[in-house]
Amino acid sequence: MKSSELRLYTFGAAWGLPTAGPFGLKLETCLRMLGVPYQRMYENDNRKGPKRKSPWIVDGDLRLGDTELILDHVAKKYQKHLDLDLSEDQRARSMVLRRMLEEHYHQVFEYELAVLDGGFQHLKKMFDLPAPLLPIVAPLVRRGIRKHLFERGIGRHTPEEVAAMGKKDIDALAAWLGDRQWFITDERPTKADASAFGLLAVSIRSPLPTPVCTYARTKPNLVEFVDRAMARFFSESAATPAPRAAA
Repeated sequence: MKSSELRLYTFGAAWGLPTAGPFGLKLETCLRMLGVPYQRMYENDNRKGPKRKSPWIVDGDLRLGDTELILDHVAKKYQKHLDLDLSEDQRARSMVLRRMLEEHYHQVFEYELAVLDGGFQHLKKMFDLPAPLLPIVAPLVRRGIRKHLFERGIGRHTPEEVAAMGKKDIDALAAWLGDRQWFITDERPTKADASAFGLLAVSIRSPLPTPVCTYARTKPNLVEFVDRAMARFFSESAATPAPRAAA
């Protein structure tokens, strides 16, 4: 690794994906769209990041968290900009789609991963801990995520209500994409596609047997979208995808 190369810290690989973190996937996809070289560094303890969440970067003396702030930094320092050719209408639709994915659907995914027993069994497998510590640390992590989701709002609902909300998100995404290759333009992927890929990949490629993840796997155009993005941006991982749970 070159000493001047941008270092990207994200959650470890899982499910045939280069990282299990949806925002890490989004950021890596954007960096690859821009052609910005980087070194991926795995770190499962997001408390080490400057904003105590994953991903974050180290670029020289700068430590920076939050994917949007990181992309702003990349644009200024490297003169690499995403979506400059989009129309005002396309930029607006991109913003709406990203907000739905990152502010609502992300909560649904976290709920299925950490609150539902079927998801938490898989989350525990990703903890990089000595076996004696796992029964102690895992419930603490789960309690923290539950508290976070309750404060954000999604955790105040019943599992059935959350499942219904998440399935509506999936229906909306499938209808939005239709028979096109990408969400905003027909010609090429955009930042909105990176956001969609990050969250749909962990839903579809993971083995979570939870209601919304299972439902997402029944949407052929969303499955094909994830496969398409994997082949385009992560061909080194796309050749050996993780087994998908039966729909």
